[in-house]
Amino acid sequence: MRGPRTRGRVASTLAAVVVASGAWIALLLNETALGWVQRIFAVATSTVLGVLGCGTVAVGTSIVSGQLAISVVTACTGLFATGLYVIAVLLFPASWRARLVGCVGGVCVLFVVNIIRLASLYYVGVHWPSALDVVHQVVWQSLVIAIVVAMWLLWAGRASQRPERRGAS
Repeated sequence: MRGPRTRGRVASTLAAVVVASGAWIALLLNETALGWVQRIFAVATSTVLGVLGCGTVAVGTSIVSGQLAISVVTACTGLFATGLYVIAVLLFPASWRARLVGCVGGVCVLFVVNIIRLASLYYVGVHWPSALDVVHQVVWQSLVIAIVVAMWLLWAGRASQRPERRGAS
């Protein structure tokens, strides 16, 4: 570390991340508070499945058809993986503008990835029900982790190549 100014920036960044992480964890542990997020994912996934020709409807936090019903619980929202990605971006020594772009872009990508994940789980549940647990708990969890790591590596590589402007933190 170079001096008090650098240490101050590091300390303020770390403090902000610790506070945000604590709030994020508290939110993830509150199943009731995230009902609206679960409903958004249920509606978005049912809409995508409808466009693809499946006769699904979102009922609360579930995606329902005559063939299958799946529930979107907090763990199925991808919020934990999204939170880890955002924390990693915030902790990286880049400008706040680069961090903002990384966070917003990453959250959007992970939202779409999660819709694809939920829609694919519906298809697997309908067409290959014996594989649903493995695809849900092994394949997609591994893929989501790999996607989060790859996204962060891509973002960090780009953010570290940008010339640091004087006064940026």
